[in-house]
Amino acid sequence: MYEGIRSPVIHTPKTLNEFATIAHRYPQAVIWGGGTYLMSRKDYYPSEIKDGIINLGELDELKRITRNDRFVEIGAMVTASQLLYAGKLVLPEILQKTLQSQASQIVRRQTTIGGSLCVPDIRLGLSTTLAILDANAEVKYYQGGKTTTHWIPIAKLYDKSGNLLLGPQKALLTRIRIGLEYGDFQRFIIVEDPIRNTDECVIVAFQATRAQNTISKVQFCTTFPNKAYHISKDLVSKLSGQTLPIHPERVNTLSYELVSELRKMQGAISELQLERARRIFESFLHELNAQTFSS
Repeated sequence: MYEGIRSPVIHTPKTLNEFATIAHRYPQAVIWGGGTYLMSRKDYYPSEIKDGIINLGELDELKRITRNDRFVEIGAMVTASQLLYAGKLVLPEILQKTLQSQASQIVRRQTTIGGSLCVPDIRLGLSTTLAILDANAEVKYYQGGKTTTHWIPIAKLYDKSGNLLLGPQKALLTRIRIGLEYGDFQRFIIVEDPIRNTDECVIVAFQATRAQNTISKVQFCTTFPNKAYHISKDLVSKLSGQTLPIHPERVNTLSYELVSELRKMQGAISELQLERARRIFESFLHELNAQTFSS
């Protein structure tokens, strides 16, 4: 069928130590988690893969979900479906909603948490929500036969365009850690399909803590899958400590400040996407106001 094309070598480590040995011997091997991203590429096979594929499917160390009094840890090979099933009692509702927004139930059974975060050139809902939850990722780097481990905030795994920033050396995201203290106001909105309608899609995650008509610990992230990944430190600072209700004119001003920031950082964002992001952001603030009046 494909004359002259041979199947790539498949490496299947059963422990992280075995993975380290293989990564050292085959530095250009492709890492395979659930395969949903790689198999969606039009030229995924047949292709020339110099050092073969490292299949993570036998790494039980990466399939665990553990919890203590302070945080939940989720292995990189846990699937979206597994996390949804196991996480109903331990995960914030916003994360459950985010996972449910990921494609179909069939795809969620295959999509892994680590794979969703490590797609090199497109950001999806999971990285958006985990950023506002102050989640951290454990990343192991393999270089020169040595392994080093770093905990990196999810928000710092990507540049402003949403490109993955793990560096040139072989790296493996092994687990994520989510604290159990989070805001009592959480919202996640995704408009359009991030795969089918990438150029029109907008993803926004927002959380805040309300106390005595004041909001604090505000976090929000706005994502345009193939264009921008934006966390506004300036707007977070302006909103944290803000007295509720926020005057409608102030809401309007803040929403246009968000648009101005987005225009400066990334000119490729369409006017439709900018307007959608602005209105979503405004809707969160108006909802906070409405809850203040009703309480």
